[in-house]
Amino acid sequence: GEGKDRADLRLDGDADLLIEAVSKANKKTVVLLQIPGAVVMPWKSSVASILALFLGGQETGNAWASVLFGDHAPTGRLPIMMPVTEADTILPGPGSEVSYSEGMATSYRNKNFKAAFPFGHGLTYTTFEYGEPKSDALMHEQSINLTIRNTGPRPGRTVAQLYLELPAEAGHPAPLLKGFRKTPVLPPGASAEVSFLLTRRDMSYYDAGLGSWVKAEGAVAHIGESAADIRRTITIDDFDRGSLRPAGGTLTMVVPFLLGCVLACGGVATAAAALQRGGGGGDRKQTSRQFLHDRGGDDDD
Repeated sequence: GEGKDRADLRLDGDADLLIEAVSKANKKTVVLLQIPGAVVMPWKSSVASILALFLGGQETGNAWASVLFGDHAPTGRLPIMMPVTEADTILPGPGSEVSYSEGMATSYRNKNFKAAFPFGHGLTYTTFEYGEPKSDALMHEQSINLTIRNTGPRPGRTVAQLYLELPAEAGHPAPLLKGFRKTPVLPPGASAEVSFLLTRRDMSYYDAGLGSWVKAEGAVAHIGESAADIRRTITIDDFDRGSLRPAGGTLTMVVPFLLGCVLACGGVATAAAALQRGGGGGDRKQTSRQFLHDRGGDDDD
């Protein structure tokens, strides 16, 4: 079956036991993960920071050094959900035939799954504020625009993600990712506008009874840093006329930075993903890796 390449989602070679032993001796342990996909992290709450590079290739060493010493602000985003336990995943089929009975209820779209780190999550060295979204009607398409401002002390970039929620008759288990936009590197205090373009197909769902696509009369667009960190919401009342109204407030939070190359392409270093961070201060080296040391924040930041 499809699961024979990995017996489970634990790290190879008793690495989980090693991490637990090291973190007991030093709470400022930093874990660097080079992994083929989702893994479970039973030691998550006992370490100071977690970064994931997946399988980065021959420049992996330089990529790690650039991120750890602050020369490169991480910009990756998780292209998958990291589960709390293996029960929070779809288990492989045991035989030679696999039935994909889960339908669309995979990863972040399955409300029964608990995420250690959600789809789209990642951290960087600064913070961002999302402005109120606005819209422009473009023939049979809809453009949703908003301004993102760097509110932190360091230059950085983020990846805004749009999840679209169609009416209940669409039968979708959760809002679906319909687009993502990466900002340029923003100095402290600087802003950039990002735009999402929604087509009629984006606003449609497949009706099996009719055997065709049906355009929804309305929808809700959720814009944020991950599937679990929504900063702004805008309601689309009539797609063809472009009548949209905001439905949310401004939030300023520490930016998550992690989606591998799916949501944040741009080379080995930019594909690195910081899953968990602390804070810090002091000399340049301490400042450049604030997220590595301080345990004052929530583990799921």
